[in-house]
Amino acid sequence: MKKGPALLLILALLALSVHAKDTAKERAERMGPGMNLSFLENFWNGTKEKHFADFVNREEFEAAKQRLIDIRRAGFTTVRLPVNFSAWASMEPPYDWESEDLPRHADQLVEWALEAGLTVIIDHHHPELDESFPVAVSTVRMVALWTRIAERYRDRDPERVIFELRNEPKNIESEVWRAQAEALIKVVRKVAPEHTLIVGYHDWNSRDAMIASRPFDDSNLIYTFHYYHPFMFTHKGATWVAPGISDLRNIPFPGEPGTKLAAPEKAKGTWVEQQLRSYGEDANAAVIDSHMKEARAWADKHKVPIFLGEFGSLSTFSNYEDRCRHAEAVYAAIGKYRIPSAWWEWFAGFNFLDKEGRKPVPCFAEALKKYSAALDMAD
Repeated sequence: MKKGPALLLILALLALSVHAKDTAKERAERMGPGMNLSFLENFWNGTKEKHFADFVNREEFEAAKQRLIDIRRAGFTTVRLPVNFSAWASMEPPYDWESEDLPRHADQLVEWALEAGLTVIIDHHHPELDESFPVAVSTVRMVALWTRIAERYRDRDPERVIFELRNEPKNIESEVWRAQAEALIKVVRKVAPEHTLIVGYHDWNSRDAMIASRPFDDSNLIYTFHYYHPFMFTHKGATWVAPGISDLRNIPFPGEPGTKLAAPEKAKGTWVEQQLRSYGEDANAAVIDSHMKEARAWADKHKVPIFLGEFGSLSTFSNYEDRCRHAEAVYAAIGKYRIPSAWWEWFAGFNFLDKEGRKPVPCFAEALKKYSAALDMAD
C-alpha cells in the first residue's frame, strides 16, 4: 500500500520522538555517580548594588581545575556545575551580559571539566538571587538568559554537556512554573536542538512534586529531583531554613523506633516539630528505599529517565559515622533503582572531603561503592 506524504511525515516525527527519548535515556544511564562543584553560584559574595555581578571568588575559581581532576579520580563520572548566570546579566532589556568577562568563568569551568573526562551539567542556579529583584526570574528574562546560555554552549558535544534549566523553582505555583519551563524548553530547542535538558518541578525540585506532575512534551529530557530526607538530620544546624533547625544538635542516623525528638521553642507548632516527633519511624534506610522505589515507578510509568540532582548531609554538628550511614542508605537505594545522581557537595558545608579538604572521607568512598554494587545487582 502506497503511503501518502502526510502519513510519511507523521511516521518520521514519531521516529524522531522515539530517538530523542532513547537518547535522553542513554545519556542518563551514562551519567552514573556525580558530584556538585559548588561555588560559582554563590551570588551572596557579591555587591547587592551591582545585583551581585561581582560575586566570583578568584581563589576558589583558580582551585577548580584540580578539584575537577580530583572528582574524576574519586570515581565520579559526572559533575553538576551550579552557575549563577542571573547575576551576570542586566536587569534591563535586552538582559545582556554586564561584561563578557563574567560568563567566561563558566566557560573555563566547563572546559576544565571536559578535560578531566567528566560529563558536564550546566545548572542555572539561584536565578532569583535574593528575591529582591522581581524581574530576575520573569519568563521574558529567563528566556533571554537561556537563549544566551544555549548559544554559548551549543557547539559543545551534546553527549557530554547537558543543560539544567532552573535549580529548585520555589515560591511559584506548579502551573506557573510549568508554563515557564515550556517556554525555556522551546527556546533552547531552537538554539541547541541536540542537547538533552534537565528539568525539575516546583517546590524546590521535590520528589513529591515530580511524582504529582506529568512529563513535558519534549522527548529529550531528563527529570530531576532533590532529596534531603530525613531533613532534620541532613540540615541540622542550618541557618537558612525554617526556625528552630539551626538549634538542632546530636541527631543520629538512623533514628530509633519510638523516639520522639524534642523541638526547639522556635519550632513549636510547626512542621519542624512534626518531623522531629516522627523521626524515629521516618529516619531509616527502609524509608529511603521506598522513596527511591516510588521515584523509579513514576519514571517507568511515563517511560522517562530521572536524575537525583542533589543529596547529602550538612557537616555542622554531625559526626562522620552518622553521615556515612546516611550516604550508604541513599547510595544503596539509588543503585538498586538505577538512578544517576550528584552528591551535594565536594568541599563546602555538605562536604565529601575530609575536614582539611584534601581527600574523600574514607567511609564516603566506601558508601559510593554501595552504589556500584547495587547497580550491578539491579542489572
